[in-house]
This record gives sequence, structure tokens and C-alpha cells, in this order.
Amino acid sequence: MMVKASLGRVLVVDDDDQMRRVCTRILAHEGWEISQASHGRAAIAAVYDAKEPFDCVVSDVHMPEVDGFQLVAAVRKHDDDLPVLLMTGDPSLDGAVRAIDTGAVSYMSKPFEPEALISGVARAARRHGVARMRRRADSYATKLLAERSELEIRFDRALAGAWMAFQPIVDVQTRKVYAYEALLRTDEESLKRPDVFIGAAERLDKIHLLGRTVRSLVARAAADAPADAFLFVNVHGLELTDESIFTTADPLAELAPRVVLEITERIGLDPVAGPAQISRLRKLGYRIAIDDLGAGYSALGAIATLEPEIVKLDMSLVRDLERHPAKRRVVGAIATLCRELGSRVIAEGVETPAELDAVIACGIDLVQGYLFAKPGRGFAPLI
Repeated sequence: MMVKASLGRVLVVDDDDQMRRVCTRILAHEGWEISQASHGRAAIAAVYDAKEPFDCVVSDVHMPEVDGFQLVAAVRKHDDDLPVLLMTGDPSLDGAVRAIDTGAVSYMSKPFEPEALISGVARAARRHGVARMRRRADSYATKLLAERSELEIRFDRALAGAWMAFQPIVDVQTRKVYAYEALLRTDEESLKRPDVFIGAAERLDKIHLLGRTVRSLVARAAADAPADAFLFVNVHGLELTDESIFTTADPLAELAPRVVLEITERIGLDPVAGPAQISRLRKLGYRIAIDDLGAGYSALGAIATLEPEIVKLDMSLVRDLERHPAKRRVVGAIATLCRELGSRVIAEGVETPAELDAVIACGIDLVQGYLFAKPGRGFAPLI
């Protein structure tokens, strides 16, 4: 035997046992889950204590102690949207007006046809469902606004406390610093992780502001950098929609010939606008690097599209490289391809002498990682 899915929950309230059973039988047959109360006080307790809210209340008007009108008033204090249908064997115009004024959604005369009860409950429950969804949507929107407001406060603090750490990129052939990568940091505890900080900027549509701040901080710090070292600066894909980065007034513009802009492979570029934007940056004197190559699936496409001067291998390719022949073949093939295309390769995340030996064996001579130095304030020389 097939069981009907529940349409929702209805509370039937009547001090007349027979009428209560009749209403219960009619509505249960339609698929409603029914709870019963034999008087008004029990009904109020059922509404207030319900773990699962009711979708409708059907109540007699004339009951001892707490009548139907008083029940409606009590329900309204708890849930302004829960519909209450009142039924009475002694209908009057004054009673109908009072029912509506109290907040009942319908006023039915006894006896009534089953269809009247069925349709009345269905209409009331639909109205309740719409009201409940609207209330939830309003509550969710309010919550989102509050969260956004809080995030904006934390982001502004993070931006005010932002600073750049620098990590050396080493030429293993000369054992000298080839470049320093500028890495975003902040003193704001809740956004200390750079990915969380950048994610907040994305949510708040403030990537342009963050990018300009980063470029200003790097330009300010550059006065203390070794004159023969390049500066690598990460550029979010959305920064390429900010016209200020393409102007000579940008803080980094004066340093462009010694700046390498890192475009991450994780952030796709517009296939039409991307190359044109990169060309504009090159005209200002910047070099271009693909960052995190190997983190996604578009490695060859990124190299072909951007024609980068530098390719940085993602640390996932470098990690335990000496133990994985397949990885070494992939890294070696990328190094060979890049040399043929005129690009240099940097291996990121080198942490052990074994990884360094494996990277060198693959034909890569620029490395970055904790084996040489962790990111820190200022431009620390190699020991």
C-alpha cells in the first residue's frame, strides 16, 4: 500500500471529541500530519513547544477558559505568520469581523463540507509557506549584509596593516640571488592567510584596491632591494581590468624593467583580451611570468598564449621529485620546452637537498624555497 507524502503539519483544536476526530480524519486522508488539542491551553502549549512548526491551526471558537479568539492572539505573539482557521456552530457577522481583526485567516460555519475544510487548510498553508520563505529570505539577506559589513571592517584593517615579505629566488649555478618574490602579508589576525585575504577582496569587489596597495608597498620597499635583483609581483587576473596598472602613473611603472609580473595559471585570462593586456604591460617594460604552472590543466595553453619570459613550476610538481620518475619526466619536458621557447624556469617549494638535486638534474637552475630562505621582512642575503 502506497503511503502519501506528508503535506505538512496541522493542529486541530476542539473540545468536542467527535468534531476533532472528523477534522482529523478528513485532513489525514489528504496527507496532512495531524496533532490534536482538546482545549485552548493545550493548543498554545503545542504551538510554543513544537519541535517542528505547524503549517496551519484549525480551531473551534467556543471553548472553555481559552476560546478561539484568545488562541489566535496567543499564536500571533509566537508566530505572526502561522495561519489559524476558526470554525463555529454559531456564526455571526460580529464573530467574523472579530476573527479577522484578531488575525484569523478564515472563519467557517459548522457544519461544513469536507472540501471547504480541505481547501481552506491548503490555501492557508500555501500562504504560510510563502510568508515563511519570504521571512527566511529577508533573514538571510540581513545576515549576508551583516557578514559583509563585518568582512569590510576586517578587510579595511587588513589593508591598513598590510606589508610585503620577500623570498629570494636563487640561481644555483652562481649561488646568487636572481630575484625576490613579493608576498602579501597583514597584521590583521582574521585575514593573515594570503588566500583568505585575497578571497575577502574578491567577495568585496576590492581586488583593484588590494592590487594598487600591493604595488605601492613593493615600490616603496624597492629602494632597499639589491640593484641587480628582479622583483616578482603577483597579479590577480582581475587586476588586468584595472586601467591604472597600464599607466605610467602606477607606483611600479618606474621600476617596470626590473619587475616580473606573475600571472597565476589558476586564474584564467580572457582568450581575446588577455594577450592584448599582456602586450600593454610589456610595452611599459614589465616581464611576464606564469605562476603555479602544473596546478591546473592549461599549462601548454598558458605558455602559448602569454609567451612568458619566466615559468614557475607549482610546488606540487617539485614535492618529492626525486622519488617520482614520472614527475621528473614531466618537469624535464617542461624545462626543455621552455628553453626552446626562450623562457626560464623556476622551481618553487624546494625544501630538501634531494629535491634540489632532482630539479637541477631536470635542467632547472632557478629555485625558490625554504631550503634557501623563508619569506621575511626586507631583502635578506643568502648565507
